[in-house]
Amino acid sequence: MSFSLSGPFPFFFNDEWERSIVLRFGSYERSRKSGAHFKIPFVEKAVTVPVYEDSVDVMKQEAITKDNIPVEVDGVVFFNVKDTTEDVKDCIVNVGDYEKQTLNYATSILRDLVGKKELDELLQKRDEIGDEIQEKLDGRTDSFGVKVKDVEIQNINIPEKMERAMAAEAEAERNRRARRTNAQAELEASVKLRQAAEIIGDKGYRMRTLQTLDSVAEENSTIVTFPTELVGGMTSGDTEKGLQDVLDNVSDIDLSSFDIGGMEDMDMDDVKEKVEDKMEEI
Repeated sequence: MSFSLSGPFPFFFNDEWERSIVLRFGSYERSRKSGAHFKIPFVEKAVTVPVYEDSVDVMKQEAITKDNIPVEVDGVVFFNVKDTTEDVKDCIVNVGDYEKQTLNYATSILRDLVGKKELDELLQKRDEIGDEIQEKLDGRTDSFGVKVKDVEIQNINIPEKMERAMAAEAEAERNRRARRTNAQAELEASVKLRQAAEIIGDKGYRMRTLQTLDSVAEENSTIVTFPTELVGGMTSGDTEKGLQDVLDNVSDIDLSSFDIGGMEDMDMDDVKEKVEDKMEEI
């Protein structure tokens, strides 16, 4: 922001970050940098501007994206008056308020650019969009001696319904990736299991069943279902056939109170005798 100094004082002072022009009867006369300077009282006036980097906030702007979604966007512009005699003169003479003019241009360019972008691009490419705004804005402000150094997009607000829809879409994408990862893991495990089965024989598939049972047991369940074919597969072929024959013969009898503890360690004659005794009791 520029300020002027006139009146009866013949001297004015500039700090290191300040530059001035001297107007005589309202017309440009000369430029001055830092230090103490002389002016003719009541005839000449000094107008001073800072040349350090400054910033201005771009307030929330309502706009509609290319895919017809209403959004609110705000940001911040970083700029400075270029430290040359001609640029200092231009920022005072060519425009009434260079800071306000910079903000107006930034607002206009931001709204125009948002309307040319889809929402996904707006959310994912903030830095690229900021650079594009900076390039266009710098071209506009060059005429009055201002250098735009950077433009940052700070907040992009979208309707609440759209936020929920985007959250649901993101959740679905995470689930899809999780299923894909699990499927890949199952594929790798099946390949390894097949290799193991080829080494240990035709009962290698039971390794996978045991792994599943182990996973179920880790869930602190009080009941674990144990496949009967797995029990049979863990005994000899004759024992498995013998047990099946016995069970087929007594399939219609309630044996819920029958203690079969240790049966698998008996030979077939002992098993048959024990079952027959129980049937006679019934």
